[in-house]
Amino acid sequence: MYPAVATGALNPANGMVAAAMPTTAYDSQQVVTSSPANDDAVDGVDVLTQQILAAVARCRTEGHRDSRITLTRPTSTVEGVRNRLLMAGLTPVVRTSSIGGLSVLSLRC
Repeated sequence: MYPAVATGALNPANGMVAAAMPTTAYDSQQVVTSSPANDDAVDGVDVLTQQILAAVARCRTEGHRDSRITLTRPTSTVEGVRNRLLMAGLTPVVRTSSIGGLSVLSLRC
């Protein structure tokens, strides 16, 4: 099969260039591990609160108006984030999710 056909290029010149380009994506072994569910380093209340506060600061710095930040997590995590945001002077709204055991936190900034 010609390289132009193998790469799916419409123009044979483009196919030849694409066929001659080396790829290094498959040369090295990459180990990708997913984080476990409910890991404190990823889903912790402190981490989520800091991310939301950073997003609020960014919205205010850039002058965005009526931006909304939404967080859907287990109810205990959402309540912890809500309490920390209340202590920071923000007014988040919490409602139950359509999925059992989850809550949705919404914050307008």
